[in-house]
Amino acid sequence: MNKKTYQTDYTPPNLEEDTAFLANSKSLAFKLLDFWKWNQSNLIENRTRGILAEFIVKMALDINSPSRLEWDAYDFETQTEKGKVKIEVKSAAYIQAWAQKKLSSISFGIAPTKGLLQDGNYSETYKRQADIYIFCLLDHKDQATINPLDMDQWCFYLAPTSLLDKELGPQKSLSLARLKKLGLKAVKYSDLKARFEAVVGGVVLFYR
Repeated sequence: MNKKTYQTDYTPPNLEEDTAFLANSKSLAFKLLDFWKWNQSNLIENRTRGILAEFIVKMALDINSPSRLEWDAYDFETQTEKGKVKIEVKSAAYIQAWAQKKLSSISFGIAPTKGLLQDGNYSETYKRQADIYIFCLLDHKDQATINPLDMDQWCFYLAPTSLLDKELGPQKSLSLARLKKLGLKAVKYSDLKARFEAVVGGVVLFYR
C-alpha cells in the first residue's frame, strides 16, 4: 500500500476576491471577499494589525511574497546586495479594539525562539531567527480619527538583530523608551526602504 505523503510547506492557491463558496459543486451567493470583509475589517484588532504591518513592510520593501506564512521562523526573506536577509516584523499601537481607560504602553516582542529544522524538529538552542527587526508603531492617539491605512499615522524603527543580541541579551520584550535609548531613529513609510538598505549596509543612524 502506498503511503500518502504531504509537503512540508503547503502552497495556497492564488485566490481572487470573487472566488465563490461551493455546495454540491455549485456556487453559493457569497464570495471570498465577503469572508475577508467579515474576518479582517477591524484593522485595529491586535492580530489583524500585526498582519497589516507585515503587508505594509512587504509593499514598502518590494518583497516578493505571494502569500503569508503563519508559523514561519521569521516573516520575510528578501534578496539584497549583501545577500539574503531575514526580516521579523513587530507591531504595536496606542489605540486598541477594546474599551480603554488609557492609551496602551508600547512594547514589542523580541523573545529568542527555537528554530524549526528541516526534519520537522526544533533546535535545542534559542536565538532570534531574523537578521533585522522592523518595529511598526501605529503612532496615533485619537480613537475618532485613527486609520491604519494612512501611512502618515505609522512610524518605523529598524534594528539589526546583532544590536538586540548585544544590548538586550535574551530579553523577551522591548519598550518604546528602551528602543529609543538604543539610539535608533524613527522613519516614516516613504523612508522605510532607504532605512532598510542603510541597516543592511551596516549604516546605523542615531538621534544624537
